[in-house]
Amino acid sequence: MSKTIIFIHGRDIKPAKEDLRVLWFDAVAAGLQRDFGEPGRARFEALGENRRFVYFGDLSNQFLHEHRGVDIPDECESRREALDVLKSYSREDFNRSTYEGLSHGGALKEALADTFSGVLSLLRAGSPLIAAVAPDMAYYWNQDKYFGSEIRWRLTEVLKAAFDQGQQIMLVGHSLGSIVCYDCLWKFSHYGEYRQDYGSQRLVDLFVTIGSPLGDENVKQHLKGHSCSGRLRYPHNIRRWVNLSAEDDYISHDNHLSNDYHRMSELDLLDEPVRDIHPIYNLTVRKGHSNPHSAIGYLISPEFASLLHDWLKTP
Repeated sequence: MSKTIIFIHGRDIKPAKEDLRVLWFDAVAAGLQRDFGEPGRARFEALGENRRFVYFGDLSNQFLHEHRGVDIPDECESRREALDVLKSYSREDFNRSTYEGLSHGGALKEALADTFSGVLSLLRAGSPLIAAVAPDMAYYWNQDKYFGSEIRWRLTEVLKAAFDQGQQIMLVGHSLGSIVCYDCLWKFSHYGEYRQDYGSQRLVDLFVTIGSPLGDENVKQHLKGHSCSGRLRYPHNIRRWVNLSAEDDYISHDNHLSNDYHRMSELDLLDEPVRDIHPIYNLTVRKGHSNPHSAIGYLISPEFASLLHDWLKTP
């Protein structure tokens, strides 16, 4: 069975599609090269067109441009500079000591999210906080707009094609992208137009979430299936789920998903319980500021490189 890896990016302003795709694939390849040499990198590059990149930056950019007046698309030069620095680190450098030597501005935001999120969810005041911190995430849930459904459709098309071709699939979602993944997988499991063909098979061999807010109480209240009970509440098409969360990443401040989704394994909807890998030390520094939520820092990390390498070499 041939393999396909599908990436989907996260929230906030983004560069043009091809610039971001190249950046992500370069980060992945660099991590594999560093830890597993040329053979490791070659396995990834041999996938060719079976490396799919789902992009919705044009949609989120337009919203953020109208909402905040930001320039679109975002420039890519500082991202490439940050990646060049990440490439200079050895595997052993991805540790707490190196991370703490950086100017990490994410710690305060992480602490605030951790303090307020649970309380605000009980008061049903979480959505205004999310709208203030991550307006594009709140907009994704706006039922009066097509924004969320248009994003989900872009991933749905790619997933359906891979399902129909009988591919062995690794699905990687960053930040808001991990929510999009979850919602799409739930739709394939329970919507009438998909359920008969895709609802009872574990078609996603490995689901990897990076910098994911799926453990946040406010986020869980907006997921597809959140009001259902038992098996109807969850996707049925994932074999294994691994969650990577970086130190001080305030978007993934609830850094363990195993306790949030333990019912999936209890209901025999996963081959094994959700596996959390925390902390990841995301060494990304962009424009002089640490960014522990950065996708390229996750993708070049030794933990992600090991996951991908193991998956690629397994028949």
